[in-house]
Amino acid sequence: MIPSRHTRFGIITVRWMYRTLFRIFFRKVHIISTVGEKDRAILLIGNHFSWWDGFIAEHLNAKVFRKKFHIMMLEEELRPRMFLNRAGAFSISKGKRDILESLRYASDLLKDDNNMVVMYPQGKINSIYQKDTVFERGITHMLHHLTKEKFHLLFYAALVDYHSHPRPSLWLYLDHAPEVPGPEAETLAGQYAAFMDECIRQHIENTF
Repeated sequence: MIPSRHTRFGIITVRWMYRTLFRIFFRKVHIISTVGEKDRAILLIGNHFSWWDGFIAEHLNAKVFRKKFHIMMLEEELRPRMFLNRAGAFSISKGKRDILESLRYASDLLKDDNNMVVMYPQGKINSIYQKDTVFERGITHMLHHLTKEKFHLLFYAALVDYHSHPRPSLWLYLDHAPEVPGPEAETLAGQYAAFMDECIRQHIENTF
């Protein structure tokens, strides 16, 4: 497992990259958030739909939370891009022992109120239009071993539309996950699917 190794240069480089890329490729970026609390560590779960996802999560952190940023990446994806490790990326591999080590590492990060951990429990990129949400069971293992009063579990949904412009705009919807005792992977995935459906409903109602 590759732990995150933050450096000032790495953080500055990644922030410069995504801000430059956002200006080039997106007309506007909108954040629609009901989240006010920033007193605890944050576990952030989003829709894993694109190459942009890590940059989107860092943008939310910079604009809303301003926490120490950590994001879980497949080791095979991180190794060729080790500059991301210097900005908070840590690895997970497809093997029981490696998975448990990475989940323990993420759990330990959530014991510090200054940290934010980003995870995409889908385990792979899915279509933004996909209705069925399936989470890997690792998220269940991790949540069962955490005290939920110690951190905020948040959902975000990233939606893209062009309207009448040549460049798309990006909408980021952010909210608390529903409170449930001991969420199973299917339950959490179902909650996220319901959250995503509601975000799409609001998006269509308010932007068209």
